[in-house]
Amino acid sequence: MQEDFFYDNLHKELRTRITPLRASKMEAYMRNKFPFLGIMSQERREILNELKMQGLNSLNPTQKRSLVVKLWEEEHREYQLVALEWLMKWNPKEFIASDIELFEWLITTKSWWDTVDGIAPNVVGKFARVFPEQMKETLNRWESHDSFWIRRACLIFQLRHRKETDLVLLQYFISRFKPEREFFIQKAIGWSLREVSKWNPIWVAEVVKSEQLTGLAKREASKYI
Repeated sequence: MQEDFFYDNLHKELRTRITPLRASKMEAYMRNKFPFLGIMSQERREILNELKMQGLNSLNPTQKRSLVVKLWEEEHREYQLVALEWLMKWNPKEFIASDIELFEWLITTKSWWDTVDGIAPNVVGKFARVFPEQMKETLNRWESHDSFWIRRACLIFQLRHRKETDLVLLQYFISRFKPEREFFIQKAIGWSLREVSKWNPIWVAEVVKSEQLTGLAKREASKYI
């Protein structure tokens, strides 16, 4: 299959750049959640750009999604990070309604902030603009999802929407999730409000007060107000 050509080339390039000392530092920074090869973001971008020059973006929709899944299933974290970097550059016009199932799988597989925080605002956020009704149905299911990473995505998928942010929806999720003590949920509440405060600080101040936010969520939300 054609996607195997790009997988093999990526695999070869990554393996020739292995840096064990750097890998151990990267693993420690990520709390030893995943093994690393020790390849930094700039090098990964160079590899991805080379693959694009070889015709990566000419893969058909099925091949593209198959390659993303194949890379996500790899052991070392660099494979997921290259796949994410590529996915975030896809034209939203390429999305299809069923992609939300793939995005959910990506969020809940090998989950950590380095992938989830890329997928939610930069992929799911774009999807939501193209398929608003599909996204509405998805959020109805996601708000009760077992994975707090999915619930975090509910809070941060609108980060890039700026003045098009659905503030009613955002406050709904803040109110829904504020009782949770999970660090990544509290951080996401504050983060989502901090972004809105850049253009609507009065609304954010009102939400912080009305929702009686405290601790991390309040500190993060109030940085610019």
